[in-house]
Amino acid sequence: MNQLKLILSLFFSISLVQAIEPQGIKAQIEQASKIYEQALIEKNETLLSSILADNFQLTTATGKRVNKKEMLANLKKDDVKYDKFESTEVTIEVLDNTAIETGKVLCLGTRRGKKINELSRYTDFWVLIKGKWVLFAEHSCFISAN
Repeated sequence: MNQLKLILSLFFSISLVQAIEPQGIKAQIEQASKIYEQALIEKNETLLSSILADNFQLTTATGKRVNKKEMLANLKKDDVKYDKFESTEVTIEVLDNTAIETGKVLCLGTRRGKKINELSRYTDFWVLIKGKWVLFAEHSCFISAN
């Protein structure tokens, strides 16, 4: 009987840790995602560099591939200014030291002197490296407001 209680107690403890841990990780990913958006809005190269993996790859909504070096160089350009990112329908799935974040984002700002109001879906691939979540890859595609 005592052995059964011990087994049940151990099982419950493991189940509880497994249930809580993904929520904590999801909160970390949400925070990292906010840092990413903040870096883009503020044009903060140091902050952006800290959140992107060294071998980061972005596939833009127009199909262009951009690596970390190019992303940082694009940040310095004056012809693009982001005012707001509003993410909705966000889901985060965690598997060990990786996480997939998907969602819909409304991007407001200016590009080459013209106002932008873009709606897209995105998939972000996050990886835990040396205790820190970094963005390894991102893919986005434009969608209609419907």
